[in-house]
Amino acid sequence: MDYSLYTIEDFLTDESFVKYCLRDNHQDIAFWENILIRYPELSTKIHQAESLFFLLSVKIDPQEKEQELSKLKSSIEHLQTLESEQIPAKTIRLKSRTLWFSSAAAILIAIGAYALLNRKDYSTTIPVYNELSTKATIKTGYNERKSIRLSDGSTVLMNSLTTLKIDDNYNENNRVLWMDGEAHFSVAKNKDKPFIVVSGKTATTALGTSFKINNYKMHTSTSVMLTTGKVSVGTVNHQKIINKVDLIPGEQVEIVETQNKFTKSNFELEKVENWAERKLVFSMASLKDIKSVLKEIYGVEIRTEKQPKKPIAFTGQFKNENLTDVLNAIGFANHFTYTIKNDTVTLAF
Repeated sequence: MDYSLYTIEDFLTDESFVKYCLRDNHQDIAFWENILIRYPELSTKIHQAESLFFLLSVKIDPQEKEQELSKLKSSIEHLQTLESEQIPAKTIRLKSRTLWFSSAAAILIAIGAYALLNRKDYSTTIPVYNELSTKATIKTGYNERKSIRLSDGSTVLMNSLTTLKIDDNYNENNRVLWMDGEAHFSVAKNKDKPFIVVSGKTATTALGTSFKINNYKMHTSTSVMLTTGKVSVGTVNHQKIINKVDLIPGEQVEIVETQNKFTKSNFELEKVENWAERKLVFSMASLKDIKSVLKEIYGVEIRTEKQPKKPIAFTGQFKNENLTDVLNAIGFANHFTYTIKNDTVTLAF
């Protein structure tokens, strides 16, 4: 055998070389050590093949494995057909069976290794959004909410004035979204494809969980609130996710992106439930309290032209009401009118 003509694939499909890599046969070990002495020019290639072999921990997708096994089997059957006229049938059967079992393992290892070397780790790396893509952009208008279901079964509840951009290859190689505004995500579990939401310079990564992100442009920070499961929140730097902070249910983190400052705190889970249901509960609420709740639930900025003459102490409850109905009710009780422009509400007393 002229081993000088061997490729890395040839080594990996050689039964004796596989046994040499496994170190479970003294004869094969001695044989290949002798080859290394006789053919020193092959040492680099042999060591590369051996290193490739020992990537045994690579996880290959079951469907991918089945496809490659099918290809391998077809190739072997094709070789049997070509050689049938030159070698007795009994010899062919014995040889092909040995080839099947020895080469199948080696080739699958090679497939997995090459896949690992060429596959991006989307838990720490994100793709570049295709700005020319318009089919995967979803928007909500003023005072509009929208619930969408993604191809992997995950759901997104988008608040008003929110934009969601979906990667063209979503649920194929990755599950990456870009968001501006506010939304709640209920993520379908898939341990092989982390679910990543990029909001500004912040990336939130999850496997199977639910969380809310607020990242309106008018705000100076991004907040992430975790309701179930576990997520990590980090900073995007040239497609890499760095400075990660892990959250557990009931924890939130606020990120001031200009300062790269992360502030973690706790919150009541009921707060996110109220947001999802647009449930507002006021009990002797001041103007400051009212502005804070409206901003939280509707994602709008509240401004006042003049301060009220008397302190406001409003009591009332609303559920699944639109912003104008809520403002009409509070305004009637507290003697103010309002105007709305884009994402800003101006109260006039």
